[in-house]
Amino acid sequence: MKRVSLVALALLAPLLLAGCGSSGKDGRHTGAGGSATPRPAAPAAPAPAGDDPSAAPASGTPSAGSGRTAGGTAQGPRDTVPDAELTPATGSFTKKEKKYLSGRVPKGMDPAAILQAGQDVCDRLAYTAKIDRDAAVGAVIAGDIKGADAAVNGLCPDLKPLLAATKGGYADGTHAAPAPGTYRALTKSKDCSWSLDGASGRQHTVTVRKGTKTFTSTGCYAWART
Repeated sequence: MKRVSLVALALLAPLLLAGCGSSGKDGRHTGAGGSATPRPAAPAAPAPAGDDPSAAPASGTPSAGSGRTAGGTAQGPRDTVPDAELTPATGSFTKKEKKYLSGRVPKGMDPAAILQAGQDVCDRLAYTAKIDRDAAVGAVIAGDIKGADAAVNGLCPDLKPLLAATKGGYADGTHAAPAPGTYRALTKSKDCSWSLDGASGRQHTVTVRKGTKTFTSTGCYAWART
């Protein structure tokens, strides 16, 4: 089976398995190595404020001319709920949850919904990594899982090693002035091809030399820096 198909399966599995598993005492993420089944993503939950759905997939590197970074922008909306008013309809938020929500909840939005969206990102990453770690890394680089930076750093820091593996990666597309280094394609697809300033190849490892003007890839899904 091709890696892209595995990615699609991994990303859809939490939705297909909704209600089939059980969570821990607090129903929260247990990490890629935990024993509890990650909570299925809530379809209606909005993206965390400040995590631009159109953000570019390449971590810290412009992708196809967009100039944004993986996980979206770290800045929240301008008109947000004051920290003192960040309270759920029932119960209370933990100190960590309040820190994550600070500056992220637009006025008129339920802060619990913003928190749920961030926790869903953690769950999707953990679930995908259990099936295929490369698929999880590629999903962040390619933009299939958005908001990873904020969610991991704020809610599931145990996934920081996985997030670190996305840094400096490239998604399929054309990238100007790529950073020098060696990159590994996160799929074994026979359709993967690439070109560096016109010189092309189909190997699943590519070395970008200093001074390269453009790096283009097709059918490779995502490249991680080695």
